[in-house]
Amino acid sequence: MSATATHDTASLFSDGCTAQQRSAALDEFVTAVRGIEAHLGTVPAARLREDFLQMRQAASPANRADMLEEFVCAAAYGAEAIRRTMGFRLHDVQIRGALAAASGAILEMQTGEGKTVVCGLTALIRSIFDQSVHVATTNDYLAERDHQSMCGVFRVLGTSSAVIRLGTRAAETRAAYRKNITYGPGYLFGFDYLKDQIRLRDEESLTLGRDVLMSINGRDLADELAQHVHQTIIVDEADSVLIDESTTPLILSGGMDPSISPQVVYGYRQACRVAGQMLPQKDFTLDLVERTVELTDAGMKLIHEELAVLGRMDLRRPWPVYIKNALYAAHLLVRDEHYVVEDGQIKLVDQNTGRIFEDRTLRGGLHQAVQAREDVEIEPPNRTLARITRQRFFKLYDVICGMTGTAAGSQQELEYFYHSPVVALEPNQPCLRIEFPERFFDSWESKLRAIAGDVRMRAPGRQPILIGTRTIRESWMVAEALHQIGIECLILNGVQDAEEADIVSRAGQCGAITIATNMAGRGTDIKLSAEARQLGGLHVICTQRHTSRRIDRQLAGRSARQGDPGSVQFFVSADDDLFARQGRALAARILRSAGPDGESRTDFSGQVERLQGKIEREQFELRRRLVRHDGWLDQIRETMAAD
Repeated sequence: MSATATHDTASLFSDGCTAQQRSAALDEFVTAVRGIEAHLGTVPAARLREDFLQMRQAASPANRADMLEEFVCAAAYGAEAIRRTMGFRLHDVQIRGALAAASGAILEMQTGEGKTVVCGLTALIRSIFDQSVHVATTNDYLAERDHQSMCGVFRVLGTSSAVIRLGTRAAETRAAYRKNITYGPGYLFGFDYLKDQIRLRDEESLTLGRDVLMSINGRDLADELAQHVHQTIIVDEADSVLIDESTTPLILSGGMDPSISPQVVYGYRQACRVAGQMLPQKDFTLDLVERTVELTDAGMKLIHEELAVLGRMDLRRPWPVYIKNALYAAHLLVRDEHYVVEDGQIKLVDQNTGRIFEDRTLRGGLHQAVQAREDVEIEPPNRTLARITRQRFFKLYDVICGMTGTAAGSQQELEYFYHSPVVALEPNQPCLRIEFPERFFDSWESKLRAIAGDVRMRAPGRQPILIGTRTIRESWMVAEALHQIGIECLILNGVQDAEEADIVSRAGQCGAITIATNMAGRGTDIKLSAEARQLGGLHVICTQRHTSRRIDRQLAGRSARQGDPGSVQFFVSADDDLFARQGRALAARILRSAGPDGESRTDFSGQVERLQGKIEREQFELRRRLVRHDGWLDQIRETMAAD
């Protein structure tokens, strides 16, 4: 190792280390890696593998200086294995990122800069000290794809790896977790943890002689658990997972609740019918901002009169709850925005990514109310066996690191909750993205006409266009508007699979016009054809500003990657969801300034960004309060257990 590499991984991210000092230290580390890598090119494969295995056996995390030296050596061996297996030499910035992530950082790394290989190298570096490194992707498809990309590299260095999959046998799952590196969708790591906790809880409920009996039978409970350690987890799309979804619970269900009966189903159907007869303001009130429903005195009288006519029903909740759920389903949940109907089932839509949840349901009878509204089979609710928020699960790990294209602006929150500093990596090639001026309109209808007109103007030039919508419903409306003027397009929304990823990868071809809900298809490169590159690259049209500026940057970042040309333009209207809670005054100004065609010639971009920043700060404070509340509940539980 180079004698000039004088920093250690602890001081690299200490409070006293400035960004400039951190950058200088990472430069030294990369230089040291290159020095070792230069001598590995002619080393036989067997020797390369043997050296790496010896490195793992000799590693001692107790000595920080040794840890740094081993990190640098592991990075050099990993870079050489990548060269031999994948046929290319890593850029300095990629080695820099892997070393920073292995030291516990969240990388801001632009899409198309090789996050898959940087993630794999990070896992290799951490595997020197950790029994098992977990790599959490956003979905099953990406876990399979990323592991398939890297498993050959791991084999060169004698490092075992596997993928955890939903629905596999317990023995297969345990075997996957015993590998040096384990890939899987983030939610599945959480579910497997909950299954282990249920197993431990069930064992603890047995007799006091449990340990003796297990010893006699040759059983070791630790061998029967899936996750035996929580040392390092590498999180892809870290800001989305660790912030946007942090307070969303992972809920492990144990099959359908058998308590539902034909009478209960009848109750849901009748509640839907009664709710359809009720009048806003007279019988109930809606708060569209807070998303609540309240019954008026007249409404309470009406529903109890209806109940008297219906007669006694075997209900599991008070009758007003059935009615309020039915009203909520009818007035506050929108089909193809909050949920879709597929094969006679209600499937929820992730509001952050536009993906469809296959295994998530609404709680408190609301899911059944939606089923009644859509006239599909009403299924019994799932029984909750265990639950944990994503934030609490990820904090079980000693080291939380990861990567995303949009960590900027979230540094404070990532450090506060997870003690993970953010390191921004410069792209290997400078970004050439052109940002066209934002356009503002009085209504969605005016904005939709303008978007269609913009696409019609660009279409003859055959520049590829990606239109990002906030909801599935919007995507259909944009597609219909384009169809009306003779322009056909591909629509992508929902769960990403291999077929969808293939379509996304072709969205950069000449003449391609693709509509994607939020970031549907995230994780797949949009590769430009040579001709498309000459025509200006991918042009991205964003149909709304989101409450989070990071989501906007994720969509804009689909264009102009790896030095390619590209452009982006945002379209905003006064009735966008962004303005629903606190932006009404700004929406009113946009509305007043609009011309006869519905478009305003005033630039409100700065005011929109300030509004987004205010909402982001409030969301941060809300999550902080929830964490404090969780901590208080833990203290109460511990006190009660001690008593």
